[in-house]
Amino acid sequence: MVSVPSAGRVQQHISAIASGFLGDWLEHRGNPLAVPMTVFADGEALDLQNPQPAASGSVLCLSIHGLMELESVWDFPAKPDEHYGTHLANRLGDTSALKLRFNTGRPIYRNGQDLAALLERLVSNWPVPVKRLVLIGHSMGGLLIRSACHYGAANDHRWASLNPDCVYIGSPHDGSWLAVGAHKAAGWLNRVPRDYLKVVGEVIDLRSEGIRNLSRGDVFEPGTSDQPLLQGARHYVISGLLAKGEQHPVNVLFGDALVHQSSARGERREGWELAGIANFPGVDHIRLAHHPLVSQQLQEWLS
Repeated sequence: MVSVPSAGRVQQHISAIASGFLGDWLEHRGNPLAVPMTVFADGEALDLQNPQPAASGSVLCLSIHGLMELESVWDFPAKPDEHYGTHLANRLGDTSALKLRFNTGRPIYRNGQDLAALLERLVSNWPVPVKRLVLIGHSMGGLLIRSACHYGAANDHRWASLNPDCVYIGSPHDGSWLAVGAHKAAGWLNRVPRDYLKVVGEVIDLRSEGIRNLSRGDVFEPGTSDQPLLQGARHYVISGLLAKGEQHPVNVLFGDALVHQSSARGERREGWELAGIANFPGVDHIRLAHHPLVSQQLQEWLS
């Protein structure tokens, strides 16, 4: 029997897609499709003022999804109750596996500021003293981690002093080739003389600030110079490739389908010191969020 998604789940996916395209616009107008930033434990939303999960460990592992995704992107298809957080919890012990849901259409720096403040409330109000923090981000989620680390350190947040483990999975630190292509196409079409092509260009240009940020990997406020990775924290990078042969032409052109390997590693960024780098040929962008080999790598690094 084929399972049919519930009406509520379908609505959530529609909301996630809408927020990715127009999340900043929806939020500005108070539209209910604008996704609020929420932390989940075992599928239940937590009250950050009084978080009471079923089990509260002294290690917090927070998984952060990417553009137009939901927290369900982390779930293994055949085992929906399992994800990287639960695998790490089983390996480390005394660990609470959490997930974040957020409006991916907002500017990344604004989500970063809000995530920094959210983590401060979460750590301060957690039922037991937090000894370790693990942040895992897929795609845009990884950029959000970088942004939050900057604003957390700038505001002397307690959580930033825990020297978190930061894992960036398929994150376009130097921009996504697809977002760059959309940006260039819109600019070209808006300059051509024929009216119908301008209309097409304007439609393409109707994309959120979050998507625009991906074109360059922008994670800080406009006018802010590029900032280094959070000192004291451990930073790990995971990338994927469409084809199993690492030098296959399709990998050179498209990377993991959305992000090139060089961008995932932030090769244009200066002074990056990474605690670990791993590449998985044959694992595309979406599957990077729920793949056994990636889970094994995370357990090796973080144990």
